[in-house]
Amino acid sequence: MEESLGRNSKAGFRSAQIFREIIRTGSTRRAAKELGITQSAVSQHLKLFEDTVGEELFVRDRRGLIPTTRAIELYNRLDRYFETVGRIEREITDSFRSKQSRLTIAAPHIFALKLIPQIIDALNDLDPSLEFHFRAQRYDEIAQSIVTGEADIGISRLPLDGRFFEWQIVADSTSVCVLHPDHPLARKDVITLDGISDEPLIDLEKEYTSSKLGSLAHGRSAKIFSDTIGLDVSFVAHGMGIAIDNEFIAQQYQMFDVRIVPFRPSANYHYVVFWRRSSDKISHHSAIVETFVKVIKREQSLRMNALLADGHTEAGFPRAG
Repeated sequence: MEESLGRNSKAGFRSAQIFREIIRTGSTRRAAKELGITQSAVSQHLKLFEDTVGEELFVRDRRGLIPTTRAIELYNRLDRYFETVGRIEREITDSFRSKQSRLTIAAPHIFALKLIPQIIDALNDLDPSLEFHFRAQRYDEIAQSIVTGEADIGISRLPLDGRFFEWQIVADSTSVCVLHPDHPLARKDVITLDGISDEPLIDLEKEYTSSKLGSLAHGRSAKIFSDTIGLDVSFVAHGMGIAIDNEFIAQQYQMFDVRIVPFRPSANYHYVVFWRRSSDKISHHSAIVETFVKVIKREQSLRMNALLADGHTEAGFPRAG
């Protein structure tokens, strides 16, 4: 026989796989062709699978095999399982391939709007052979990706664990309030905690919120929660509330029609480019890190010059009076 049939886990897995292919293709003949085995082997595996399930899974008539309701239920479950197995197999295979020409960057989602494309453009000029992958994640996920080697370099904020990571600070940031331009508070030079006591807040889900931000908004209940860093701006732009962010994140909001105003009391944040300690690809003096830092510093300088030309203070906020 082409394949050994037996009531063991390996045969059970293979029989389930073949059952799935019968459903997908609509017949034992087409399933056999797709799998590269004989139609007889497919039929025997189907019989084994039906015996395991304890009932017939197809109505057999002149039109062919018609799956029962139970068969469709089993197929839906198995299809999800096999998709997961296939993804794991691909990830394992990819992990053993050479990654010297592949660079995976992890950063908050909002940076995909402007900063990450600029960084990738600069890196591509540096080395056109590089293949780029971007993982849009929360801060905890970014750190996990760097630790496991799923990402090579990331943008995040301190604190980070120095036992596992090395980093270079690229920006110091303070708190800002993000508002719709028609909001009554949008013309203020500074917004305080007392000033937003009755305002609907747009916030990260509590498990992802910085403890610093939590202390700033203590006692204030958010109206809308999100699990994605920076996307609160889309709700603000629709006039659905206000958000307390930090200046470095808010610099990514240029394409949105919102007003950004200093918030007091302010928390201080330190943003970094970071990588896994003892990485064989990234170091303090690597051209990749230097490119990240250069692009980020350049964008901050351009923004500052534009703000000063518009009559803002050196801190990047409107002049009083």
